[in-house]
Formats: sequence, structure tokens, C-alpha cells
Amino acid sequence: MKIIKIFNNNSIAALSDELGDIILTGSGIGFQKKIGDLVDESHIEKTYIFKDKSEKRLRRAIDDIEPIYYEITSLLVNKATNELSTQFYGEIFLAISDHIAFAIKRKKEKIDLPNVVLSETKAIYKKEYQLGLWAIKLIKEKIGIQLEEAEAGYIALHLVNFSTKNSSQNTSKIVNFVKDVFEVIEQTMNIKLELDSINYARLSTHLKFLAERVFRNDIENTMDTTENIRDMLKENIRLSLCINRIKKMIKSKYNYTLAPDEQTYLCIHIKKNCHI
Repeated sequence: MKIIKIFNNNSIAALSDELGDIILTGSGIGFQKKIGDLVDESHIEKTYIFKDKSEKRLRRAIDDIEPIYYEITSLLVNKATNELSTQFYGEIFLAISDHIAFAIKRKKEKIDLPNVVLSETKAIYKKEYQLGLWAIKLIKEKIGIQLEEAEAGYIALHLVNFSTKNSSQNTSKIVNFVKDVFEVIEQTMNIKLELDSINYARLSTHLKFLAERVFRNDIENTMDTTENIRDMLKENIRLSLCINRIKKMIKSKYNYTLAPDEQTYLCIHIKKNCHI
């Protein structure tokens, strides 16, 4: 393996005959090294491979990374690897470094970019969001610029997207699916969901798993709870309207038919969030 980029003493990009472009981290792995040197494999602690083998594009992106942005990203990825008990693809270094650079540029130019799925991201990916907040504090310490809370949400989604545990690659779709359902609930039930409540957290988790089934088009293992759902809908006309609207929205927008058992579980969660 040969070094193609040195980010700092503890992080380098290298070219491997077997794996192509990779990012390596480890104490002292880049110390007193130069581009073209062989990697001292005894210093390797973590290896990050790239899913995308478009080497020219990757090499160009690696070359464009500002050292301070990479340093912040490297610290974040290391912390996330330990706290989330996962590994990440190499693209995460490019994605988050680029995001930080763009966020800082927008901050300096006073360009606001609202994160319209922030509340859903906070609810569905709590640990990743907390890591995003940690990164915002680190950016303040390292660069002296205070980014908005919205950026923590974007960073959280990067952590989810590039985790090797996430095989679906539907993260953005899942968050938007949850947002769509929340909007129907709030508009139909005429309420504002309590974002910090345990019921909201449970509903968010349920919708996340429902979304995963929707995007897998998984219609197996459903139970016939038609009688249960009929009884609950008889109790409250507004709840009945809400479930019907959710069914229609999911069918028209996501081409998925909501089974009776899924409607039943949604009813239970909605009732708890609406205190009915």
C-alpha cells in the first residue's frame, strides 16, 4: 500500500492493490511520511474502504479536502465508530468534510438552509443526531464558527447513510416518509405533536420500521386485525379520517397498501399521541 494523501499524523489516504483507494487511521501512521511512501502496516488501527471505485473522482475529492475539515471529520467518525458500534465506508470522510466546508461558507455568506426534516431526524436517529451536535461544538472549538442546529441533522444523516450497517440506502426516503405521515396526523387530528414525548419517540420508531417495509415492498407476515381496526375507528371519526388519509397518501405516493394490522398499530400510536 502506498500513501496518496497525508491528512495528519494519524490519518492518511492510501492506494491498495486489493482494495483500491482506502483511508487508514492509526496513531502515528502519517508521522514523518510523504506521498509515495509505503504504509507502515503496524500503525493501522482502522481501515475505511470505498464503495464507489471511481478512483479519479475519489482522488480529486481527497485532494480537495481542507486539513481542518478532515481533522474534524476524522475525530467525529472515530467517535461514531465507537459509540454506534459500527464501521463506515470511506465516502463518509469526503461527504462530511465537504458538508462542513459548505456549511461554513453558507454561514459566512449569511445563507440560511432550513432542515425541513430536522425533527424527524432527531426522533428516528437519536444517537446520530447527538453526534451531530457534538460535531457542531467541535467545529466551534476548532474554527470559531457556530453552525446552526440544522447542520447536526444533516451530519446525522451522513452517519446513517455511510454506516456499513445500513444496507437499504433509503435513509432520506425514510425520513421523508415519516415526515409525510406526521403532516397528515397533525393536519387531520388538529394537533401539534409533542416532539419530546415518549409517545412521539415510539411513533417515530414505528414509522421508521414501517417505512423500511414499504421500501422493501414487504407485505409478508401480516395479521388480519380488521375487527380491531374497525372497533377503534368507530370510536373517533377524526381518527378514522386520519387513518384513511394516511392509507391514501402511502398508496398514491409510495405505491404500498397499508395492511389492517399496520393500520391498527398506527391507530394505537396516534391515539396515545393525541391523548384519546
